[in-house]
Amino acid sequence: MESRPIRSRSRPERSSPVPQLTATPEAPAENAWYELPGDQVAASLEVDPAHGLTAAEAASRLQQYGPNKFAEGKTEPRWRAFVRQYYDAMQIVLLVAGIGSLAIKQWGTGLVLLLLTIFNAILGMHQEGKAAAAVAALQKMMFIKAKVHRDGELLEVNAEELVPGDIVSIEAGDIIPADGRLLQASTLEVAEAALTGESLPVSKGVDAVGGEDVPLGDRTDMVFMNTNTTR
Repeated sequence: MESRPIRSRSRPERSSPVPQLTATPEAPAENAWYELPGDQVAASLEVDPAHGLTAAEAASRLQQYGPNKFAEGKTEPRWRAFVRQYYDAMQIVLLVAGIGSLAIKQWGTGLVLLLLTIFNAILGMHQEGKAAAAVAALQKMMFIKAKVHRDGELLEVNAEELVPGDIVSIEAGDIIPADGRLLQASTLEVAEAALTGESLPVSKGVDAVGGEDVPLGDRTDMVFMNTNTTR
């Protein structure tokens, strides 16, 4: 997953930018963004926080880095999904019983048992396919929108269209659309339980965090994709 700059607003009247974390060839390694001052991060990503990227530069970076989303897993081949149905203990019992029946020449019983395992396998694949289709449909309905500054204007785009260097505005109730380094923030709090296990919202600020290998939960100048702003 790639991270992008974001401008955050904890209150409607005050905005706080968050630069993105995906490193460009000239930028430091990704795990160093939280150690750098905000203006240095913006300089590394070659973006003016007051105006954001130009539309042309955003399009170029989208082509270079790809969409802002998690990599999709490979689709399982149908034959492998069919074979996997036989990992079930009941399927194994029926299969062994069917083969055993054929071995002692009980043809009718053996064929019925083997056909039953095939029926169970096909039914299992069908149910898995319906569940996967339902999840895919739900994901398509849950597009996250992001308020991004480009060419000096505030635009609303799909989160997948964010690129490294984008300046994004967030406010209470928003889902964070990308990993980012905060440039401005005022009493900002983010719920990161799904990411760090911390039950309470975490206070965020713009001061750089020193030290190597700082845990995610302690990177208070960073926000992370799919967490929620609570204040």
